Amino acid sequence: MMFKLSTVLFAVATLFTTANALAGNPVDACNGSNHYGVGHSCAYSGGSGNTAGTIEGTCQTDSSGDLVCIPN
Repeated sequence: MMFKLSTVLFAVATLFTTANALAGNPVDACNGSNHYGVGHSCAYSGGSGNTAGTIEGTCQTDSSGDLVCIPN
């Protein structure tokens, strides 16, 4: 029984860690540890509190030459 409980707790901890891995802004969604290129799908957390949501898009180069996540 203890082995099964520890396995479940590990799975839940992994799930919460993955959920926090969402980028916080359009630049980090395509850069940082993601290492995406132009055309890759991306997502980042938009807003805070009650307005928070996931914004999905594609990585594109902006006018400054930075790779950013442009919403679909």
